[in-house]
Amino acid sequence: MNDLSIRFYADEPAQPEQLPATSQTPLGGEILIEQLHKFYGEVKVLQDLDLNIQPGEFVAIVGRSGCGKSTLLRLIAGLEQASYGEIKFKSARHIREGVTSDDIRVMFQDPRLLPWKTIQQNVQLGLDKTQHAQASDLLEKVGLKEKAGLWPAQLSGGQRQRTALARALSHTPRILLLDEPLGALDALTRLDMQKLIERLWQEQGFTAILVTHDVSEAVQLADRIILLDKGQIAHSFQVKLPRPRQKGMAFTELEQQVLDAVLAT
Repeated sequence: MNDLSIRFYADEPAQPEQLPATSQTPLGGEILIEQLHKFYGEVKVLQDLDLNIQPGEFVAIVGRSGCGKSTLLRLIAGLEQASYGEIKFKSARHIREGVTSDDIRVMFQDPRLLPWKTIQQNVQLGLDKTQHAQASDLLEKVGLKEKAGLWPAQLSGGQRQRTALARALSHTPRILLLDEPLGALDALTRLDMQKLIERLWQEQGFTAILVTHDVSEAVQLADRIILLDKGQIAHSFQVKLPRPRQKGMAFTELEQQVLDAVLAT
């Protein structure tokens, strides 16, 4: 069975109940997933999954290994083909152009930089010369302006991931997919990267979907946390904590609630 439909169009979506508190009107795309299935032979990875993500929303997806988190991300990115179902994209209300596949970028756990190109050249990949200034501006925003002429091997792991983030955002995506991009970093670098991702999301207003095993990270960054279990949505948690977030009682209580739900799956 193979009946996947991925559609990009500019119909105006219904007014969302609540948009994330970004510093500007969100530029991100709305994502509507309906009856999504993914099979590998007889193994069912995703089953009858329905999900609506609002323009500019930051959604975190958590769950045990093998629950379908990364598979869902790859399907949204168009890197894999679903067995059955539909993924639709809509533009934000104030944008006339529809979301296209070029408006989606993925950041992986491995930065995937080209070792024979400088940091500046890696960030400029896929851009024309008129956009090079934008790439330089993003390098400055991620704190790597002075490293622009170096090679990837000359950077730390955190610096390489900042380069990967700048490269993804240099294309001004409306949807940014984050597949455990901070998983290999040390604790302090990870916290710095969380703050950087949040700041750039607030500045640019793109829709963000983060796959993570770190429940604390999910609570720190997301507007909504989705728990997957056996390829289906087991729980959905709204994160109504003010930004910037501090680890107080409300944060800890929500973190424990999500963790308990994950452990119960």
